[in-house]
Amino acid sequence: MKADKLLAITSLVLGMAGWIPAAAADTADAMCEARKDGDTRKGASGPCSFSQRQGYVSIDLRNGETWELSPGNKANHYRDQKGNQVVRTVEGGDHIYKWPHRKIIVSFNQQHGHNGGDYENHNNHGGNPAGYGQTPHELRDLVDGGYVGGEVADEMSRRGYHSVRDEVAGNDVYSYYKGHGNCVTVRLDRERHVRSIISGPEFDCQR
Repeated sequence: MKADKLLAITSLVLGMAGWIPAAAADTADAMCEARKDGDTRKGASGPCSFSQRQGYVSIDLRNGETWELSPGNKANHYRDQKGNQVVRTVEGGDHIYKWPHRKIIVSFNQQHGHNGGDYENHNNHGGNPAGYGQTPHELRDLVDGGYVGGEVADEMSRRGYHSVRDEVAGNDVYSYYKGHGNCVTVRLDRERHVRSIISGPEFDCQR
C-alpha cells in the first residue's frame, strides 16, 4: 500500500509540474541582415523576430532559420544550438551576433537602418545618455569597485537609476536599470561584484 501511495503522489507531482508555465520571453519585431563569409544572404535578410529570456536569445529569420543562443562564460558570449561560439557587439541601434564565418545584424531602430542614425547623433549631443555598448560616465567607478550585492542596487538608486528586472545566467546575474536616458545592463559575478555596466537599446529594459 505504501508503495502504491508513493507512486500515486509522485504521479500527481509530475502531473502538476506539467502545468507550470514557462517564463515569458521578451519578443520584438526587428530587421535582420544575415551575412555569410561577407556576403549578404538575401533569402534570410529582412523582417525577423527577436526574443530573449534569462540571458538566452532566439533569432527567427525570414527564410525560416532559427538561431537559439545560450549564454557563455563571459558577457556577450554565447553558444548556438550546434555548439558554435557567438559573440555579440552593440553598435548604434543594432545587436551584431558574430560566428567565425557568419554574422547577423539585428536592428531595432528600423527607421534609420543599421547605422544608428539620428539616435547616435542625439546621444552625442545629449550629455547624459551613453552610446550603446558604453558605460555611462557616472557609473564607471562601480565596475570592479567595492560595492556588492544589495549595495549595488542602493548605489544605482542613489545615482538616479531604477531597477527594471533581473536575469540569472549560470553564475552571473544581469540586472537592468533605467535612468538619465539610459537603459543599462549591470553584470554581477558569482560573488555579486560588478563586472560590467553597458548601455543598450530601450528594448533591453522592457519588463
